[in-house]
Parts: sequence; C-alpha cells; structure tokens
Amino acid sequence: MRTLLAAGTFVLLAAYPFIVYLLMDRGELRVAGLALLGVLVIRWLAPGGARQQTVAALAAGVAFAAAIALTNSETLARLYPVAVSATLLAAFGATLLRPPSMIERIARATGPALDERGVRYTRVVTVIWCGFFVANGAVALATALVGSRATWALYNGLVSYLLAGALLVGERVVREFWRRRPVAGG
Repeated sequence: MRTLLAAGTFVLLAAYPFIVYLLMDRGELRVAGLALLGVLVIRWLAPGGARQQTVAALAAGVAFAAAIALTNSETLARLYPVAVSATLLAAFGATLLRPPSMIERIARATGPALDERGVRYTRVVTVIWCGFFVANGAVALATALVGSRATWALYNGLVSYLLAGALLVGERVVREFWRRRPVAGG
C-alpha cells in the first residue's frame, strides 16, 4: 500500500504542469492548488512521509499549494516548479555546508561503505545536482514569467524530467567508469 501511495503521489506531482495547463483556460487553478495540497498532505501523513529532512519542504509545498487554492493565481500555479527547484537546491546545498553531502547520504543508505575517494565523488555529484537545480529553476522561472502556457507545461511537465533522468543515467555511467579507475598511488 505504501508503494502504491508513493507511486500515485509521484504521478500526480509529475502531472501537475499538465493539470494546470488544462485548467488555465477554465480559470479554475484553485482546483490544481487543492489537488496539490491534497497530494502533499497525503504524503505528509503517510508512514515515513514526515521525516525530519522533508518536514520543511512539505510544509513549504503545503503553504504554496494553499496560496494557489486561495488566490486562483495562474502566476503562483506556474511558479510552483520554481519553488520545487529552489527547495531541492536548498536541501542539497545545505548538505554541502553540513556534511555528509546529499548524494553521500543516499549512497550510504543504499550501498556499501564509502572510502575517502567515494566521499569526494559524492560531494562532486551533489554540487552537479545543485547546478542542475539552479539551471532548472532559472528555465522554470523564465517559462513561468515570459513563456507561453504550452511552453511552460512542456518544459516543466516533460523536458525537466527528461533532463533530470539524463543526469541520473549519465552519473550512473560515469560512476561505473570511476569505480573501475585505479586509485592513484595504489
């Protein structure tokens, strides 16, 4: 049930730009805000949904969704992906200031122990993700403020996910080469 709930909320959050796009002409963006609010509250209340590191992000998302629902603002609805990128940048960036880095945390939770070389590598990957969130947030902001509705929906509902996926796959390929590379002096 937990996996189904996680998958359902992911699909709804990923579809958010297309839902907003469909509601723009009807002037009912509050429906998107309410749907987003519902998904975020479900995520918050789900088992493990309110982990320490995600409470602030979920609270910010809930506040943003509530503002969209209350104001029915197209601008706020279009700025939500910018807020997501900013939140992820803050979360990843904070771990650069207070190690371990975000990617190191993920690596330690899912795989074998890291040596010093692995710690350095995961820090670099965290910096790369921070760069991605800056660039993605900038493009999301541009599409929200000056892009057409269709451009906004296409970038934020498809292109940004494809770029993030390409970064994930690219990092995986680089990691395999990196692991096979002999350690200098060893």
